[in-house]
Amino acid sequence: MPLSEKVRVEIFIPDVPEPTHSGIVEQLGNELPYSFGGCTVIEASGKYLSSENQILTDRVNLLFSDTTFLWVRDRLELELYAERLRAIVRRALPTEETILIAIPPVYHAV
Repeated sequence: MPLSEKVRVEIFIPDVPEPTHSGIVEQLGNELPYSFGGCTVIEASGKYLSSENQILTDRVNLLFSDTTFLWVRDRLELELYAERLRAIVRRALPTEETILIAIPPVYHAV
């Protein structure tokens, strides 16, 4: 079975009970389908080690979309897109420090 190369755009935004956070999740959840045809939005929880050496639970929204881009061919365009996403999120959430945008290559079995 051949594998089909794609590039996934992943955006991790903390799940904070504030309108600005839910607004940016909604905005990006609507933007990704326009750019790539669809997206998945997952509310998840994770754990991290605090500076006080305690394990804390953290809630996060994960938005992701698989694209038709190829990592090697389209890397510059992907980097520019990630920078635009980062700027949008930074403007919407200027005090938030834990936004992550990841753009890894993925392979689908077709």
